[in-house]
Amino acid sequence: MSNRRATLQMLGALALMRPPLSMAQTPVPTPGTTRLLVGFPPGATGDRIARAVSPLLAAQLQNSVIVDNKPGAGGQLAIEYAKSAHADGSVLLQTIGSSMVIYPHTYRSLRYEPLRDFVPLGTAATAPIAFVSAARLPVKRLGDAVSLIGQDRSVAFYGSPASGSVFHFSGVLMARAMGSDFTHVPYKGSAPALADVLSGQMPFAFLAPSDILEHHRAGKLRILAVTGTTRASQLPDVPTFPEAGFKDLVNREWFSYFLSKGTPPELVARYAAALRRVVADPDLRAALLAAGLEVGDGDAATLAATMQQEFGQWRQVVKENGFVAD
Repeated sequence: MSNRRATLQMLGALALMRPPLSMAQTPVPTPGTTRLLVGFPPGATGDRIARAVSPLLAAQLQNSVIVDNKPGAGGQLAIEYAKSAHADGSVLLQTIGSSMVIYPHTYRSLRYEPLRDFVPLGTAATAPIAFVSAARLPVKRLGDAVSLIGQDRSVAFYGSPASGSVFHFSGVLMARAMGSDFTHVPYKGSAPALADVLSGQMPFAFLAPSDILEHHRAGKLRILAVTGTTRASQLPDVPTFPEAGFKDLVNREWFSYFLSKGTPPELVARYAAALRRVVADPDLRAALLAAGLEVGDGDAATLAATMQQEFGQWRQVVKENGFVAD
């Protein structure tokens, strides 16, 4: 057999092994514009995070990322919209942990299933939950508040930004640990709850440190403790609940990113990699820490594991409490 003939046979065999052009895999393009859905109004903590992340994410994806606020129902409207959107990467969801691991146990008519309907990409930031008192109250430490709540029923209530949120259930866990009644007063967002604490109408509240840092520093309210296993970076002198004996109050709110189920794996991987690089940006990290937030790790596997673990944890807490949001 001549060398020419052997070469032709080899080329023919390679041609049979190569898929036809019609079957060749074409890379899935990144959408020219990505709408970053945020379920809270402009100025809220989640909105501020999204607006810090969006230009960095756009640079990584080499497209345009537009923040699209769809406030309502504690973030549920944005989640429902993201679920029904085309699974082509053109809609990206940023939402809070409460909506993904607590709401499924408190709302009987929830229109999404977090563990089934979405693909986790990673977490940009987390926030410890701060327990605050009105400046008018004669309390300086968490122990003072516990004693006062047990002795004076007129101050045994607390505000939170929403029913069924991690802020609400932080109070439930605190009441259980104290063995005292501690009545929850829900608000429609952090701003009205904060306003009532500042005016002295609301004696206590669970709020995000990022919303109250300046008021605490100015002496207009007092942050008595924060949830979590470590002290907040911007509040090194404020103890954690576990330090004071409240071992179950380690929960935090997290701000994480999701694509709808059915998004091509190639796009999921591309978005996840972009988010990891964004979260590693030193300027973003500095801005988040300055705002009283903790920096997330931007890792998809970590977020998926966190969801599974906290989903079961909060299911038990809600069941024991008997709370139903709707």
